[in-house]
Amino acid sequence: MRDVIFVTADSVRYDFVDAMEFVSTFSQHQGVTGAHYTRPSLASILTASYQGAIESRAVSPTVAEAFSQAGYTTIGLSSSPHTDPRFGFDAGFDVYNNYCEAGNRGNPLRQFASQFDLIRKVYHRFRPPHAKLSNRLPDDELIDNAIAAFNDESGPRFMWLHMMGTHRPYGLGDDAVPKEIDRKALFAPEKLSADEKETITAKYRQTLSRADAEIERLVDAVDSSDPLVVFSSDHGDEFGEDGHYFHQPQRRRVVDSLTTVPVATNDLSLCEPLSVLDIAPSLLSEVGGKIPSEWHGKDVRETPRDQTLTIAPWHGTTTVAWQDFETKIVSRDADVSMVRNGETVDVERDDVDDDLKQQMRDLGYVE
Repeated sequence: MRDVIFVTADSVRYDFVDAMEFVSTFSQHQGVTGAHYTRPSLASILTASYQGAIESRAVSPTVAEAFSQAGYTTIGLSSSPHTDPRFGFDAGFDVYNNYCEAGNRGNPLRQFASQFDLIRKVYHRFRPPHAKLSNRLPDDELIDNAIAAFNDESGPRFMWLHMMGTHRPYGLGDDAVPKEIDRKALFAPEKLSADEKETITAKYRQTLSRADAEIERLVDAVDSSDPLVVFSSDHGDEFGEDGHYFHQPQRRRVVDSLTTVPVATNDLSLCEPLSVLDIAPSLLSEVGGKIPSEWHGKDVRETPRDQTLTIAPWHGTTTVAWQDFETKIVSRDADVSMVRNGETVDVERDDVDDDLKQQMRDLGYVE
């Protein structure tokens, strides 16, 4: 059986994938995300299930569990706090590491304010959080670790890794969007100058190019003569469409710039339209594995799907977008639940510890 390498990079829009020279040599497809920000979207991808999006966590059977059942050694690597094992993302992986440590505690006043919902919201209005990647493992180190982990195991191997260098603010130090521009784009986008808007998109394209070089290095360095490689993303980003910038989960937006992402493959024929939930079933079918009956994703190697669903939860409330690629219907701020085998699954607010909350604030998420 062939080795399988599945790479996701944060916040990659389909219409910017031309900035990725190596990935652009793959067969290109448009995929529709299962959710609007990292955790529920990756949960839906790695479980091929809308339940993953609704609960914002990986639910069994996971992709790793399915590949393990098919006889694969499974490896998972990520540098996002959203993929912490406390959200179930390690299920089924023989080797798993999300390289996350507690975030920088920062301003003591902000730490006090974070304990109280109203005070925190007022504080963020006057002292908005700035996204930073300094507490994340850089992509080049993630790729170093991925190469070592892959080569340490015997085949066949399934490896998934999630790269964070493409997340806002699109780099470290001088490579990143300057702090003042980042804050203005998030909280006062109407005040951005033309040059500042160009700075944001230029930094974005540059970070995609850097990620692309690392993906090429990964594929070249693993000890596999003919790996099956797939690249995709958890969601896109907004650059002024409808007056918004970046991805802001609390807005529960499901516009195309956030929900249309690339699905690029080096040797896998896929039909469009497709959902990112279809990636795992198609890969599993290609290598002779059995698709779990619980999955909502389908094998789209020969037959496209006729509709997709994007679920955008945030703190107990959800926006849902359904489309058949001629018509798109959006229900905003809805109460969403799913019934499976007589059991009801509701969208609920996740209670996470202070370390994880701080790591998410370090990425610029506000509540």
